[in-house]
Amino acid sequence: MSGPVIAILGAGPIGLEAAAAAAEAGLDFTVYEMAESVAGNVRAWGHVQLFTPWSMNVSSRVRRLLAEGGSEPPNGDGCPSGHELVESVFEPLARQPAIEARLRLGTEVVEVGRERLLKSDEIGTGGRSRQPFRMMVRDGDGERVEHADVVLDCTGTYHHPNALGSGGIRAPGEGHAEEWIIRQIPTFDAANLENDASGWRGRRILLVGGGHSAQTAARDLRRVVEKAPDTEVTWAVRNPEPTFGAVEDDPLPARAGLVRTALDLTSDGSPFDVRLGRTVERLDATDDGIVVTLASGDGKAETVTVDWIVSLTGSVGDARLYRQLQVHECYATSGPMKLAAALLGSAAGDCLTQESHGAETLKNPEPDFYILGSKSYGRNNTFLLRVGWEQVDEVFSLIEPTTFAEQVT
Repeated sequence: MSGPVIAILGAGPIGLEAAAAAAEAGLDFTVYEMAESVAGNVRAWGHVQLFTPWSMNVSSRVRRLLAEGGSEPPNGDGCPSGHELVESVFEPLARQPAIEARLRLGTEVVEVGRERLLKSDEIGTGGRSRQPFRMMVRDGDGERVEHADVVLDCTGTYHHPNALGSGGIRAPGEGHAEEWIIRQIPTFDAANLENDASGWRGRRILLVGGGHSAQTAARDLRRVVEKAPDTEVTWAVRNPEPTFGAVEDDPLPARAGLVRTALDLTSDGSPFDVRLGRTVERLDATDDGIVVTLASGDGKAETVTVDWIVSLTGSVGDARLYRQLQVHECYATSGPMKLAAALLGSAAGDCLTQESHGAETLKNPEPDFYILGSKSYGRNNTFLLRVGWEQVDEVFSLIEPTTFAEQVT
């Protein structure tokens, strides 16, 4: 191995892509993944089928590496589930000898700073690049400090869901009701409700959110209601007239079908109690369940009593990881400023129209620190895996083929 020491944070789709690129280039790298296995976040929604086909979910680099090892994944128009991606792509990729030896599973990078420097030190002087990154790492053996010359933050957004309350902040009572709030797409086994161990049958459920995750949960809940009509679902959507991201002549049939289902569920005759233009104001735990106060745009309040709340209000990356680094964030999206400005300037629309905006937009004031993947888009939800693959190529074109020791000699 040669060149700088590279720390890749996260062994999800983009972290593993970066690992594959580093291995191909013969660079010295380590992949840190807090889960006990690769693609931990993907496994969490593994039961969900994507609306993008196999051909859009596996890069040419990964296909080439897996084919060389005799395990080329499917291709074509079929849409994989998260579990299928893990089994056919991410696990075989992680078993590649050049990558497997560099994986640190069950290891979380808690914070990243610069050795002997605070955030406010060496502003614009170039002095920060002469100090290695200092990472506080935690695993089963405890906490320790490790160093790197280049850090690629590929930690994504999945484990950092947005709050349930109005205005994007927690509603009064939300913290006390946490045990009854589910913040990822649940598994609704509508085909096996007679042996429903998960406890959805006959329950009163509040679904909050209008994006594709919420639409997926709504579609699955409809099947539950069809099998068990005593199950009550209230669906609260912030937009009073939602389009659910409908795309004219959508080239992705699975996405188009999901949108049609959502529109049908919010129309007359829906098996759901639909509350459009509503936000969550407060939650109160009672002996009868969770009393949720919903507010409309005109300030009128109403309540609904439920047993479970499925909160699918989006997510955003955790900026606390790099609080001591000089990262310029967009005030609106929380993404890196250069990329956020480029996305705003391009009037970003449907995810299928996305393309990378070049290596320069990935640079931060902090030298050699890059945010890649869905986290780089912040609150912009149009990220596409293809863009992440391009980001990896662009970042590796920026990495100087010298070691830190050579830079300071």
